[in-house]
Amino acid sequence: MKLGFYYKKIKYRFFSIWQYNWNNGFFIKKNKININEGSTCINYSQQCFEGLKCSFYKKKKKFFKIEKNSFRLQKSCKKLLIPIISIFFLINCILINCYLNNKYIPHFKKGFLYIRPLVLGIGNNIGVKTSKNFLLIIYNSIFFFERKKKFIFKSNFNKRIINNLGNYKLGANYIINLHDNYFLKIYNYKDFIYINNEIFDEIGTANIIFYKKKKIIFKKKKSILPGKNNFYINIVLNKINFFFLKKNVDFKNITNLSKIFFSGTAANFFNVNNILFKNKIISYKKKFIYFFLKKILKI
Repeated sequence: MKLGFYYKKIKYRFFSIWQYNWNNGFFIKKNKININEGSTCINYSQQCFEGLKCSFYKKKKKFFKIEKNSFRLQKSCKKLLIPIISIFFLINCILINCYLNNKYIPHFKKGFLYIRPLVLGIGNNIGVKTSKNFLLIIYNSIFFFERKKKFIFKSNFNKRIINNLGNYKLGANYIINLHDNYFLKIYNYKDFIYINNEIFDEIGTANIIFYKKKKIIFKKKKSILPGKNNFYINIVLNKINFFFLKKNVDFKNITNLSKIFFSGTAANFFNVNNILFKNKIISYKKKFIYFFLKKILKI
């Protein structure tokens, strides 16, 4: 059993094509797609996606943030002039997809089934204009939790996202990460911390979260994709007397923090053990308040 986040072919995936409207679609076993070389998703990045997860909890399938992520996919489609997908239609397709792939869904303590709705502009297009045909794919992979792994993060004075588009889950916003991940493997770092004018932006593609003396601090910026995990943290914090703050954090404050952790759209929360900053390693406490993170999964 391979740990971590990686691609694994799952038996069934869903396909639907838009020509004047979204058709009912179909489920297939083949994991290859054949699209025209002039497709706008290839030439002009007219594509968007989402990430959801499903796991077994008390012998029942537990979907995490399925409605909110579906709404966010609609938001991304609208921004890219892609026909809006009905929430009812999308969620039903996801539920059927998980029913067909039921045997791949792990227990919530071991990991989760990752669900990726992907929308592509397709067809024989040329020139910068929106596509007339679109393809919706819902496919899956598996995530198994990694245990007792030390993370070292290197500070990176780069701006990760494109202006005014960071608030949407678009493929074009991940170009910088593709480039930087090459160097991560060479220097054996876990990920980069992205910095803009000495202010923390993100860790890789995930939201960065700070903890100090019963205070949880999130990055305050409209151009960063708001992770839905943050929404659930806010609910729990109100119940257990924690303070929830949204403000910018710069390098002057990182040595005074008790803990830094981060969360992606679909992946769980991870601790930051060490940060390499100006050739110095800054370490943080290994133990942390995992109890409220577990409560979040049960909401």
